Amino acid sequence: MILRSKVNGSHYRGVVFDLDGTLIDSAPTICTILNEMRLERGDGPLDLLLYRKWSSEGGSILVGNALGIDREHEDAAVAEFRRRYAMTITPPDSLYEGVRQMLKILQENKKKMAICSNKPEHLCEKVLLETDLNTFFDMVVGGDTLKVRKPHGGPLLLAISALGLSPSEILYVGDSIIDKQTSEAADVDYAHFSGGYDPQIITQQCVYQFERHEHLAEFLICASQSIHPDFLV
Repeated sequence: MILRSKVNGSHYRGVVFDLDGTLIDSAPTICTILNEMRLERGDGPLDLLLYRKWSSEGGSILVGNALGIDREHEDAAVAEFRRRYAMTITPPDSLYEGVRQMLKILQENKKKMAICSNKPEHLCEKVLLETDLNTFFDMVVGGDTLKVRKPHGGPLLLAISALGLSPSEILYVGDSIIDKQTSEAADVDYAHFSGGYDPQIITQQCVYQFERHEHLAEFLICASQSIHPDFLV
């Protein structure tokens, strides 16, 4: 894949990340939980690929599609799913390759960082703590932090405000059309991780598109400077 950049990313003072499908591959855990719930209902398991596809669409759609339930019973099913998710330890290998090293490089280079996700805030905090990523972020905005959620621009703007920066100083990094729409609503530049859950992003609509987190680190520090070859070790 050819990486395309419209600008040198070193001028961004801060980076806000989506969580699932961008830093963390939570689909295997989601698959296990929802397939257990399906089996309890007398249904067979579904393929992981379906859960990857649905994961970018939010909890209600994810659970509704997985269990085939109507809106009348959706809230209870989503609550039960989230209860089980909260009790499930995040596997160490949930991190995409190179994520921790990338975040360390950005932190060392004084980039301010935050999370903006549609996952409930307490579950975001749980995942970050269990994967030892919590110390990298100054703010975590979840899907229930405000009365609105992505693709509304409000959650992203809240994260930016907490960092003490303006939208023009921020790069928002995500993996889905919802993330792209969020960046547009907040008037924030967008970078797309093509290895996530929703690859259907037109490259020309992004400031940057990448398939390895090493590339994002290079872009944000200096596009012409290579990161140490031991980055992914």
